[in-house]
Amino acid sequence: MNILNSRLYNILEVLSFFFLLNILWFTMCLPIVTIFPATAAMVAVIRQWVMKKDTAILIPFFRFFKENFKQSFIIGIIFFVFAGIFYVDFMLVNTFNPKLHSFLFASLFLLGLIVTFTLIYVFPMMVHYRLSLWHVIKNSFFFSVRYILSTVLCVLILLTMVSLLFLIPVFFLIIFSFTAYLIFTICYSRFRKEEDLAAGRNKVETE
Repeated sequence: MNILNSRLYNILEVLSFFFLLNILWFTMCLPIVTIFPATAAMVAVIRQWVMKKDTAILIPFFRFFKENFKQSFIIGIIFFVFAGIFYVDFMLVNTFNPKLHSFLFASLFLLGLIVTFTLIYVFPMMVHYRLSLWHVIKNSFFFSVRYILSTVLCVLILLTMVSLLFLIPVFFLIIFSFTAYLIFTICYSRFRKEEDLAAGRNKVETE
């Protein structure tokens, strides 16, 4: 009975973690302009939980929100500017002749794919390492290409979660934080693999 109670408690603790973090993230996203800082804070809280088994949410969230505000806000501006330009270009492409339309559409699709893939790693990279804005973006792109299967898996997770949100609206209560957890876990495993490879190379060089 104690084992069952313990398991039930652990399940409820995990669900409450995702629920509270999800609500906090959504609340902080309401001003719209804070979506990226709020997402960085959410991923940082998840990182803390994954690495240290620390389930604290409220105080760490606002601390991480403040710490990552500048970088995440700038990345948010870059993203929304890019999205605006992408939308305008997409509308203009439809006015061109069929041959040129196909080429430009394929180019825009490829560019959008690169941005999406890079964005998958941006928040995990930002909160896991202390890097400049440029290095966050550059390394995120590097990881998205180097570990392309993991990147595609993350995109599939995102698409699946969006589908579930429409099919089962009650998932709204935990879906954003849970999705962030799945993606961070995958990215974190890639970070550790790359760190192990780097450590191995350094060991060989010093021998």
